[in-house]
Amino acid sequence: MTKRNLILSLSGAILLSLPWYAPFPGLLLWVAWLPLLALEHNFSQRRARGCWKYYALTFVLWNLFTTWWIYRATLFGAVGAVLGNSLQMFVIFALFRWVKRHAGSSIGYTFLVALWLAWEYFYFDAEISWPWLVLGHGFAKDIPLIQWIDYTGVLGLSLWVWLVNLLLFTYLKFIARRLPLPFRSTGRRRLAFHLLLFATLVPGPVVLSLVRFHTYREPHAPCHVVVVQPNIDPYRDKFGNMTAEQQLNVWLTLAGEAADSATHYVVAPETVFGNVVENTMEWNGTVRRIRDFAQQYPHLSVIAGMSSYRFYPAGERPTHTAHRMDDGYYDNYNSAVQIARIGDFQVYHKSKLVIGVEKLPYPQYLRFLEDWAIDLGGITGSLATDNERHVFTVPGSPFRTGVAICYESVYGRFYTEYVKNGANLMFVITNDGWWGNTPGYRQHLTYASLRAVETRRSIARSANTGISALINQRGEITERTGWWTPATLKGTLHANDEMTFYVTHGDYIGRLACLVALLMFLVALGRWIPRQSPGGRNFRNRGSATLGNR
Repeated sequence: MTKRNLILSLSGAILLSLPWYAPFPGLLLWVAWLPLLALEHNFSQRRARGCWKYYALTFVLWNLFTTWWIYRATLFGAVGAVLGNSLQMFVIFALFRWVKRHAGSSIGYTFLVALWLAWEYFYFDAEISWPWLVLGHGFAKDIPLIQWIDYTGVLGLSLWVWLVNLLLFTYLKFIARRLPLPFRSTGRRRLAFHLLLFATLVPGPVVLSLVRFHTYREPHAPCHVVVVQPNIDPYRDKFGNMTAEQQLNVWLTLAGEAADSATHYVVAPETVFGNVVENTMEWNGTVRRIRDFAQQYPHLSVIAGMSSYRFYPAGERPTHTAHRMDDGYYDNYNSAVQIARIGDFQVYHKSKLVIGVEKLPYPQYLRFLEDWAIDLGGITGSLATDNERHVFTVPGSPFRTGVAICYESVYGRFYTEYVKNGANLMFVITNDGWWGNTPGYRQHLTYASLRAVETRRSIARSANTGISALINQRGEITERTGWWTPATLKGTLHANDEMTFYVTHGDYIGRLACLVALLMFLVALGRWIPRQSPGGRNFRNRGSATLGNR
């Protein structure tokens, strides 16, 4: 590795990583790809080989610098996430270099942008999925600057990043070649066009976003919530030193200190209680005690996370995730439950599961690996899921709530399904203590702000040992708890029934990117295939000989 190439590779990794850390802004992503683009350009100009190792270094370091904290929960998972993500990024750049070599720079760079966006689009739905480093997520702390994602989703931010980087890279190539700016009439028109394009791509969206941020008004539909953060150590206490009764006492006491006659919802974190058999939930002692608590208040419903089980009678066909028992099968779930003072229990089962912890990919084929599942949260192996994003309702109440469980708040398009099904308020319940006091739980918190803007839904976020928060429809965190402390938040959220453009149309940018990437690849393939025929090789050899004789 030459020193200059190594510096470019390391610079790219650092610039790509910094936006995931406070206090660095996501705007750094505007220049984060320049080192790698310059590296690829230099290798192409010299027709040299070996560029791949610098790409690989950049992608591995970017993933390592931003998601190293996974090792606090599982070293195997951390290695898999870093290397698996890096490999996919590397493949994108390898394909880009091939297309650029055979179809030219314009098609090559168009293919690069389209393929990256297509990858992010498919990654949100893949069986093995870790979209933590989708480029748009790097702007999660810059909420006033990105209010327009209610039209585009985070893929719009990813597209923004690529367009600005490529525009700046074009200018830098002119500077590096020491080309004077043309001042003839055609040159002035070209310069004016580039300046207009720069103003459109860079300050334009920021100005429009700031105007939207300061003029947006939430519909007046107040909902009074209490968010509970019991702060039960997931390693030492949750499944060991504290009994289930003691843990229930902790969070019910906190809730009782904050709730009053105006409170509509108490929100408790992921798997705050467990071992509930859904077939006979009404007889569970913990559930009955929570309902007794809710009945002390005139409007109260409790929404909490639980680990639960459902038994299938003998003869009923089980799911791929079902476990065998003596007289039948059962499924276990990571669930959210609504226990209202009146009405039936309502349950939603987490459907975006953590690979290796809650989910065995392709369980119909890899069931034999289930014993290797990592034990986090007391629920291991392949959990069962729901096909729909269920929305909780209360008879006579105008509020309809969707509950995203932990990891689900990372998936923008998935998250919109709650809203499409009628949710006018959103809750996020999680347990971020597995990662310790690392950037992981802070990054996870900021992603909820992106979801609030995309859907224009207020959020109450309850984290067992992370950071609990209230987030308004502009994505602002209006109230938050500290890290690793028992706490409650009491506040007012406003319901919203309007659908954003993004909720209605989804990731249309990703769908368009798939089409563009395919077309650009076919163009390159169409130019490459004739060159592989004997006639094409002979023509190229004769052309080279003729040029050599000259």
